[in-house]
Amino acid sequence: MFYERPQAQFSLVPGLDSDKFYVLFSSFRFIITLFEKLKKYLMLRMAACFSSSSIYACPPVYVISKIPNLAKCLKECALPGIQIKPVDVSDISLESAALNEEKINIIKEAEIAVCDGSLLANFYKFMPNLKWAHCTWAGVEPLIKVISQEPTFTLTRHGDQAFCSIMAEYVMCHILNCERQTKLCWRNQNSKNMVWSQEGKISNFRTLDEITVSILGVGNMASEIAKFLKVRGTTIYGFARTPRSSDRLGSFDKISNNLDDILPDCDYLCNTLPSTTLTSGILNASVLQMCKKAPVFINVGRGDVIAEKELVLALRNGSLSGVVLDVFEIEPLPESSELWNMQQ
Repeated sequence: MFYERPQAQFSLVPGLDSDKFYVLFSSFRFIITLFEKLKKYLMLRMAACFSSSSIYACPPVYVISKIPNLAKCLKECALPGIQIKPVDVSDISLESAALNEEKINIIKEAEIAVCDGSLLANFYKFMPNLKWAHCTWAGVEPLIKVISQEPTFTLTRHGDQAFCSIMAEYVMCHILNCERQTKLCWRNQNSKNMVWSQEGKISNFRTLDEITVSILGVGNMASEIAKFLKVRGTTIYGFARTPRSSDRLGSFDKISNNLDDILPDCDYLCNTLPSTTLTSGILNASVLQMCKKAPVFINVGRGDVIAEKELVLALRNGSLSGVVLDVFEIEPLPESSELWNMQQ
């Protein structure tokens, strides 16, 4: 079954139901985490300034993001004395992100910015006073691709423990959805004949202690996913550049640097790898033929771990029985993509 992560709905502040904060896979913890970082930064800045007996005014926080209502949400949560300055980027495409003179004049004074990574990659060169940029998502690849030397500002991203827990919940949610066939239940409920089906996994499913999950990567996110599943009895295999001894496995049952050690027996294959020259294209239809149990592929890492044409081929030849995709080789996923019309 092919999933794209649905949008979630959150109220900005209890009691305010007129405006809703719509954002992919985010949560209120993101805002709290963001302002914890902001508070620490401002305290350090103020301490430095007070030590030199100068009068200090908190710099405004520029919000440069395509996330709807993010600036408003930050204003509602802001510490006293912190000014939130939204920058309108609705007229800027992610592909070109060209700036006009008006936008340049707005952002050139920014010391603190909350930015989408793709926008920061095009904006930072026009922000000579930038001291701290916080990326709204975990990935900073757009900036890495264009920056040629170490930046003069501090760069942080949304990739703390709260984020890892959110992603672990996402992975577990879709494993349970696949095992319990909730999509089939929904289809039956909404069919013209109102089918009461007793077929397949609806009445005969596996529990989490009966499956094996292989995870590409053993970093913070992968370890959190492994921990979530291991306490429920799941067998967990990990893939890393270097194997681990038995005393360093954590929640993993095995960690190997060979794909042929972790692919044949997995019921679910979960990618958490970042985008690097070593990970790009690490999976393809030929490699996935090592999977003997036709696993479901869950990608919460980066889309270029497998080319779309290879993914489609693996679904068609039966190497994979389904996919759950949070990321894609090309984003946003083009309307012409074959994935839209595939039932898996």
